[in-house]
Amino acid sequence: MEVLGFVRMFRTMPYQYTQKRGFSEVSRNGVFPVLIVGAGPVGLALSILLTKLGVKCAVLEKSKTFSKHPQAHFINNRSMEVFRKLDGLADEIQKSQPPVDLWRKFIYCTSLYGSVLGSVDHMQPEDFKQVVSPISVAHFSQYKLTALLLKQLENLSFRVHNWEGWEGLNHGHVREKQILMGHECVSMDATDDWINVTASFLKEGKCMKRNIQCSILVGADGAGSTVRKLAGITMKGEEDLQKLVSIHFLSKELGQYLLNERPGMLFFIFNTEAIGVLVAHDLKQGEFVLQTPFYPPQQSLHDFSPEVCEKLIFKLVGQELVDIDVIDIKPWVMHAEVAEKFVSCDNRILLAGDAAHRFPPAGGFGMNTGIQDAHNLAWKLASLVKGIAPSSILHTYDTERRPIAIFNTELSIQNFRAAMAVPATLGLNPTVANSVHQVITNGIGSILPSGLQRAVLDGIFTIGRAQVSESLLNEKNPIGSFRLAKLRRIFEEGKSLQLQFPAEDLGFRYLKGALVPDSDSAQDALEAPTGRRRDYIPTGAPGSRLPHMNVRLLSNLTSEEICSTLDLVSGDEVEFLLIIAPVKESYQLAHAALKVAEEFKVSAKVCVMWPSNTDTGDEISSAGALMPWESYVDVVEVEVKRSSTVKLSWWDMCQMTDKGAILVRPDEHIAWRVKTGIVGDPILEMHRVFSAILCVKSSTAPLPHTHM
Repeated sequence: MEVLGFVRMFRTMPYQYTQKRGFSEVSRNGVFPVLIVGAGPVGLALSILLTKLGVKCAVLEKSKTFSKHPQAHFINNRSMEVFRKLDGLADEIQKSQPPVDLWRKFIYCTSLYGSVLGSVDHMQPEDFKQVVSPISVAHFSQYKLTALLLKQLENLSFRVHNWEGWEGLNHGHVREKQILMGHECVSMDATDDWINVTASFLKEGKCMKRNIQCSILVGADGAGSTVRKLAGITMKGEEDLQKLVSIHFLSKELGQYLLNERPGMLFFIFNTEAIGVLVAHDLKQGEFVLQTPFYPPQQSLHDFSPEVCEKLIFKLVGQELVDIDVIDIKPWVMHAEVAEKFVSCDNRILLAGDAAHRFPPAGGFGMNTGIQDAHNLAWKLASLVKGIAPSSILHTYDTERRPIAIFNTELSIQNFRAAMAVPATLGLNPTVANSVHQVITNGIGSILPSGLQRAVLDGIFTIGRAQVSESLLNEKNPIGSFRLAKLRRIFEEGKSLQLQFPAEDLGFRYLKGALVPDSDSAQDALEAPTGRRRDYIPTGAPGSRLPHMNVRLLSNLTSEEICSTLDLVSGDEVEFLLIIAPVKESYQLAHAALKVAEEFKVSAKVCVMWPSNTDTGDEISSAGALMPWESYVDVVEVEVKRSSTVKLSWWDMCQMTDKGAILVRPDEHIAWRVKTGIVGDPILEMHRVFSAILCVKSSTAPLPHTHM
């Protein structure tokens, strides 16, 4: 292929952007660039991402200690890809999680020692081949993830300060790289220069308060977000889908039995005495969480004492356990809501994670969507703080992430309804149960004394559970045989609760925001969720996650070092990556991109993608073509086999030609592409592109699309 070996003269095109007062790369006069409220996985992950990008921040957490309740436990492909950039975090998770064969199945049964109604294996052969992603999904309890995130932060010189040590902490001043436990955000007030945050804490039984100033406030403080409420941001969607009680317990006896006899992640248990879903967080450790329906006001949390919970667990297990230890009992309400906006107060107050969206747990979208919120937000905050972009770039966080949250809400609702299809088929329709509860609570039953209401509710549910009695639910009973046959079809057709959604986990796409859509993007639209597993199809379309392909680095003529294309994107600075083929016109484009990036004061790197049939015995280098620029890397494709006969090149996978080019953002999403080459001046095009991505007003009028 022809290689360009010349240096082109460029003309300077200054852009008009003056950084807003109050935003600074350093904490000055006690004003933080970024203050994060909430030390859950989302807040901690954002702290790591920002710190690696050179942004100083601190964290407030209202709880005095970190929760040991397992909570979320499924980490999808995209979140694991984010964790790969956090200094070995993904490797730590993979080493520490249970073996995949112990959690790949969902099991439906009458009790853990009783009859199995069916099972679904949620891992397919391609999930282990790392063709579409360099890493697999994981099953890892939230409190364990929190511990690993804290370890990462400690390595970055963060310190956790408990509530009792507040007064002696830096003479009462909050400084960067601090996680302050037992501090609740109780008020906030915006001035022209910063946001005043008032945090309350207890000292010797007395409520104390301290004011903290920040340029940007991020609310990652969970489903009941104080930041969201103080900002006056409402939630929209379906609330109160179901009330449940979560029972965290330990039993190595039960763990060992399930490990040997019927390993799985989720166990859906239906019998005449009780109904529940058991989450096996770690069979080897014998750690479980039981989710069971909760019907207040007829039931109260006092009805779920440790002794009562033990008996309930025994009913679902099918026998007593000698070593059971009930650790924690919590009520919770399932919602499907998204905040009306993720950004407010002139782009200075932002929401992330559960503070911005509340999903049913079906499919594990909650924490994963939150981690990806943080990944999207971090580079934009860094761009603002470092003076690369104006505050309007933060509006693109809302533009990009809110539609994804709405989409994931719908998908999680569909998955939740799929989960409900199983008990409904067995004659235990949860919708009917909820309707009965509503009639007793708000309808004609409301005139009854509370004790009688409870008795009526218990009686009706007892009759309902008779639908899964052994006398009815068997092949010899016509009704039971019909229901069991229907149940098998649900499992075989993938219409039950699903665990993995590759098309959505990896294929979610931003249609507008900090990107330049294709000129024909009007015909593009997100495909509506189906609630079923669909394969991920790689694409080079703007807004999409950069496709994964293994490549061989050619830093020293020949090299055996192999990495993912995702690894070519830096996690330690705000840097854009331009991927091109080694052709003359693309090298010209690379010169233009590097020159314009320099004008915009943002880092850029060029990746030259050589085809897999390149003879690595010859000297391969783009040094001459890219002189005097040194920010580039030469790589060779490692051939991808999509089937026994189909082999795809990088440009085939991206549905482009090798005359094209792809510009990748710091969060590994594609910001812009040209499919078949630039027509016109590449300098003008790259100036238009960087202006659009960084939300910078150019002194040059917007130019029309100049590529084919």
